[in-house]
Amino acid sequence: MNAQSLVADLHLAQNNSLGLAKYNNSLPGGGWGISFDVNQSFYTIFADLNDPGTFGYMVYNSGEGDITYGARVIDLPPNTEITSLAVGSPLVEYDQINVTFLPPDPQTNIYNGTATSTNLEITLKDNDTQATKTIRVNFLGLIEVVD
Repeated sequence: MNAQSLVADLHLAQNNSLGLAKYNNSLPGGGWGISFDVNQSFYTIFADLNDPGTFGYMVYNSGEGDITYGARVIDLPPNTEITSLAVGSPLVEYDQINVTFLPPDPQTNIYNGTATSTNLEITLKDNDTQATKTIRVNFLGLIEVVD
């Protein structure tokens, strides 16, 4: 169920970009996205305020995640954690990844802090049962639970 909630939140960010949702009464130049970090117990749906090609584009900073302006901070359940964020082929793990959706397509950007990738696999783990689920995102915007 937690994996499906994460997929729904990725679709929310994607839909915010498609629907031209505003952040603090203006359209975010870089669209909407989600910032993931394996060292945190939450993830953030944020507005990318930086235009494509400018410094900070596809990078999450705290000014882009203010919940009073339309961002959302999603707490993971106490028994659930993100154990892996992996991109590329072969898969390489990172501690922090941002997925942003740039309107009007929306173009999907999977950014590891230095480069973009064509795919992302997010692994969630239930610490009570030790069960894992993997969510895959690709550059076309397909988002699915794969196992």
